[in-house]
Amino acid sequence: MNNVVTTHGLTKHYGRIRAVNDLTLDIPEKSVFGILGPNGSGKTTTLGMLLDVINPTSGTYSWFGNFSKKENRQKIGSILETPSFYPYLSALDNLKIIAEIKGIGYENIGEVLKITGLYDRRFSSFRTYSLGMKQRLALASALLCDPLVMILDEPTNGLDPRGIAEIRELIRKIAGQGKTIILASHLLDEVQKVCTHFAVLNKGRLMYSGLVNETHHDELQLEISSDKNSELFTLLKTFPDIKKVEISGEMLVITLPGSYAISDLSRFVFENGFVITHLVAMKKSLESQFLEILNEKA
Repeated sequence: MNNVVTTHGLTKHYGRIRAVNDLTLDIPEKSVFGILGPNGSGKTTTLGMLLDVINPTSGTYSWFGNFSKKENRQKIGSILETPSFYPYLSALDNLKIIAEIKGIGYENIGEVLKITGLYDRRFSSFRTYSLGMKQRLALASALLCDPLVMILDEPTNGLDPRGIAEIRELIRKIAGQGKTIILASHLLDEVQKVCTHFAVLNKGRLMYSGLVNETHHDELQLEISSDKNSELFTLLKTFPDIKKVEISGEMLVITLPGSYAISDLSRFVFENGFVITHLVAMKKSLESQFLEILNEKA
């Protein structure tokens, strides 16, 4: 798989503050790439440098294998920080102004309004839109030039659950068209639902980068219970190769090597006189993975 963007030692200092420090990262084409990190971790600064609105202190980055800034910008749509529109103008007129600024025609306006679900409200003034509709109009403006890559900084920030779900489905829809999406977000659950890859930044440094579905693939986590949980808890501590046993409410949560056969555990428990009433293999949440990464590399 080719990379749409590659950074080498990308660094940004603000005086003594190192907002981004020696960032080397590859973002594959046609991926939905999430950039995660605590507040102040360098997410927005990284996106700003990739969009040429913040000058790096040192290091380099390349788009599509080249360094031509003008050519690159024509292939990238972005929402960085809060988008601004004229409140008394309609969505249609606002997009016409943006098209003029970008030096492109009006032919894509109708299509992007349909993609974002705003076509039926295209004549309504921006001030009558809900927060979710305003965010969708921002996505429509970023789609106007039919970009190969979309860069989104906190695209669901401030939205209610319905608005978050709408933006999530829209991101999936855009990704389904073969576009690469790079997004920064603090909503780990949403990143897990839409992203194929993710990177973790902390204090400007890259802590981890990889596939969402393959993080900690070397571990198997099971939720188990029986009619005698306290005795079972003691027994499980003696099970060969077990990594961890924890009590979680009425359940026991155990961690095993990823290649371990669940049937071996079931047989071990049965042969020791216990009846299993509950046994479920669990997938680690991105939140738990994220916190583990930060703790491991702290």
